[in-house]
Amino acid sequence: MRLDEQIMLWNHASVKVLDIRSIQAEGDSLARSYRLPANAYICSSRGSATVRLDEETYRMDGGQVLHGPAGARLQLVAEKTFEYWLVLYKASLSLPRTRRWFGLLPSANPFRQSYSCKPPYPLVLQTQLEQMHHDWSSGDPMLTLRARARFHQFVWELLHQLEQAGSSPMPPELLAQVTQYLELHYRQPISLEQLAATFGCSVSYLTKLFRKRLQTSPMRRLTGIRMEATAHLLLTSERTLQQIAEQVGYPDAHTLSRSFKKHYGYAPSRYKEMASKRSIPELPGPHTRSALLPAPDGWYSVNEFENHSHLKRRGGVSLYSTKRSATLTAATLMLGVSLLLSACASSPAPGGAEANNTGNGSPSANTTAATNTQEATTTGSTRTYTSTAFGSITVPDKPERIVDLTGSAIGNLLQLDIKPIASVDYGLVNPFHDGLLEGIENIGDGSNLEAILELNPDLIIVFSYVGDEIYEQLTQIAPTVRLEYGAQKPSELLLEFGKITGKEQEAEAWVKAWDAKIAEVKPAVQEAVGDRTVAIMQPHAKGIYAWGNKGGRGGEIIYDEFELTPPALVKQHLIDGELAGQDFSLEQLPDYAGDIIFTSIFGWDDGEVNGSAVYDSAIWKSLDAVKNGLVYNIDPQGYYYNDPISLDQQLEFITTSLLGE
Repeated sequence: MRLDEQIMLWNHASVKVLDIRSIQAEGDSLARSYRLPANAYICSSRGSATVRLDEETYRMDGGQVLHGPAGARLQLVAEKTFEYWLVLYKASLSLPRTRRWFGLLPSANPFRQSYSCKPPYPLVLQTQLEQMHHDWSSGDPMLTLRARARFHQFVWELLHQLEQAGSSPMPPELLAQVTQYLELHYRQPISLEQLAATFGCSVSYLTKLFRKRLQTSPMRRLTGIRMEATAHLLLTSERTLQQIAEQVGYPDAHTLSRSFKKHYGYAPSRYKEMASKRSIPELPGPHTRSALLPAPDGWYSVNEFENHSHLKRRGGVSLYSTKRSATLTAATLMLGVSLLLSACASSPAPGGAEANNTGNGSPSANTTAATNTQEATTTGSTRTYTSTAFGSITVPDKPERIVDLTGSAIGNLLQLDIKPIASVDYGLVNPFHDGLLEGIENIGDGSNLEAILELNPDLIIVFSYVGDEIYEQLTQIAPTVRLEYGAQKPSELLLEFGKITGKEQEAEAWVKAWDAKIAEVKPAVQEAVGDRTVAIMQPHAKGIYAWGNKGGRGGEIIYDEFELTPPALVKQHLIDGELAGQDFSLEQLPDYAGDIIFTSIFGWDDGEVNGSAVYDSAIWKSLDAVKNGLVYNIDPQGYYYNDPISLDQQLEFITTSLLGE
């Protein structure tokens, strides 16, 4: 993982400190597996210990720092006396709506990474941790506030030391990476050959590694993960076994039932019955609330409930309560779904007869809203949509009540003559969509899941930057399709929407027509432009953005379709590189400017930004494009989008501008 990307993302993090502890573990203490309730820094101060984080083992000596993501299993075995700090925190990213940022998430999200590092000046960090702990333990609200501020100083100091030393956090080895991959992708079809190819090793090596270290095989480990998820869903949801099978990566309920009985010794129905009577002594589940070590005062008990003594004396935050509050929305959603279904089950059928949902093959009143709402059942059929990134999901054959949470991709639905019932706010401001948005409900930023539930959707569409926790909550409302953000060209994304909605032919027809338009005007455009360079620039509140072929703004047309020449730095960083946009200062403007410039203000800044700091500057006025009258003003919001409707409008303007018509 790149340290510079981690620093960039930390700058857009909203952080809440949950607990700060100073812990002493004795060598004869019994180590216990403990699932981290939040992201954690484990910082050793004295002594040595062997620490297991998920399936990876780390050796910790004085001054070493280990980071673990929420949900990771932690186990610590001390050698004699081992003293360490435990800092638990939650963090979320509030990123600008650009692919430059979202493209970093899969590989560089600092809060979902496990890593170990040895900072060159550990005493500086130790001092900060002591001050943080002192303030946190005081019970004084002002000092607690200062402790939260000190946490940011601690993170800055850690990253600063690593940056100055030219070192990066050390990721876990292959075994931990494979295990984490299985836990994140168990819903998808996974073969041993695919798993080995993904991590660049042979099947035999991967199998031997698992057998030597874990006394199992990769596929048995995958089965165990799926069985834990199945047991959890059986006990916490009212989904049918077929729905659970689809959720955990099995083709059908029969196959899942056989595997479940082989794994636990009980059929799923029998297992659920016994669990309700508490006759199973130790219920499996993906979230185990157990202590890392036997609990001294102020640590966590080994029982189901937390020891709250530290809260009374130290003003700390209850991790158990935090965990419950984090799932409060999901619980509310499940309650709402149950109430909706109860209402449906108790409502009389047309003609006054009671509706009968107990017949063979009919969904019961306890299935999810996705398959038992009136709107969903009227379509009568479903089909399977499969994506490379996220596997298969059952969707309505002809969805009628779509909630679009992609925002920037809503035009794909509109092009297919599908009007979603609701969209996030920035999906409803594209001027190229005027006249097409009437009747679509604005649901703000999409975070109000109760409002989405009340809309009674039969399909939800989101981009991959939506977190797993939110995604899981959305699946409780309706089938939810995730699309990988920025992974496809605009025409390819439209074809995916066609597959999702059953309108493949309409999508293919647009792509064919689009290719014909490009072929018709491309030769004339290339002849008119010649070897001159073309740039796309947007002044914003604190600088200027240059754009390539991955961030809208007409870049897909200019650089991909017309194959026009970008400035050298744009080609290096934004065409050949991974970034969608590059932020630079006014002094660097001549290096990013082209002989021809398409420009607008950024359009998404808070407050009024008119670009005068750039457009009125001597540097801007000295550019050849400005002096030669080859600057073309694009719409700041309409060019943010690259859906088919927007592309058609952009193509007309770009072509007319370049041909001088």
